[in-house]
Amino acid sequence: MDISIVIPVYNGEETLDRCLQAVTTLDIPEGCNLEILLVNDGSTDRTLDIVADYPSVKIIDLKKNMGRIFARKTGAENAKYDNILFIDSRVKAESDLVVRIAEINYQPLLAGGIKHEKYRSDYDTFFYLIRRKIYFPYFPQSSFSKELYIDEKNFFKAPKGTTCFFVNKDLFLMSLPGTESKDTSDDTKIMHSIVFKSGKKILRHTDLVIEYNQRTGGNINSWIFHRGKIWADYYLSFINRYSVLFFLLTIVILFLLLTNFCKFFIVIVLLLFLSSLYLAENLKDFVITAKVLPLLSALFYSGSILKIISKFSKLIGVRK
Repeated sequence: MDISIVIPVYNGEETLDRCLQAVTTLDIPEGCNLEILLVNDGSTDRTLDIVADYPSVKIIDLKKNMGRIFARKTGAENAKYDNILFIDSRVKAESDLVVRIAEINYQPLLAGGIKHEKYRSDYDTFFYLIRRKIYFPYFPQSSFSKELYIDEKNFFKAPKGTTCFFVNKDLFLMSLPGTESKDTSDDTKIMHSIVFKSGKKILRHTDLVIEYNQRTGGNINSWIFHRGKIWADYYLSFINRYSVLFFLLTIVILFLLLTNFCKFFIVIVLLLFLSSLYLAENLKDFVITAKVLPLLSALFYSGSILKIISKFSKLIGVRK
């Protein structure tokens, strides 16, 4: 089995060295050829300086930031082999990753053995708790099952993404969404196309072990705002439980803003309190969640609203 590893990266100096140290020292099964492609998506930090220390890594430099969907597509199109392993620059892979992929011998394949340090930072705690609720009972997968096949029945409940994703090149390219906008929900749309259009189940396996380094500090604010836009691009484009709840919440917010600001403030505080209580597994969790939820939820919601406005504006422009 020959594999092309594709690492799309934009301003990845914080974690890129750890990622490349792991990828360039992977155990390689007998008879397996491996190439490593790094697609630099117009980084303005030390990304290129870091990757220069790894001569075995082929660099594709886009010069200008085009967005992750374009970077992944470029990596796939330039890959030498038909089997592609996408690895996020924030990921540190276990040394036996490729060996396990060869043993499982199935694609499309996702890493299900994700190391979680719940209390490494407040943000690690918060996102761990969010995933526990959204993806119940599949997260963490180690408490559910070694293998999780994602199909039409569990698609909206199962965790998925291209953080560590093994897939056939042709299947990946044919599953790309029709737009290459930076705000496109490419991860979910690609998975959706594979499951609903190609009819293939996606296997999430705990034998594929990685460590994901959660964003922290100031850069998480812009990231969560952007995630709101990406989330809205997919989940607010059709009727589902998330879109229904989102629009009901928006109607309530608009009504209170226009009628009684004091009631609006009280309702928001109450919602944040109840949400923190719902997410928390203990008192420490509640304190952390109550601290980070107000800002992160406001940023995520604002990003979602901006994406809806953008879509609506484009629709009006097309009709004109």
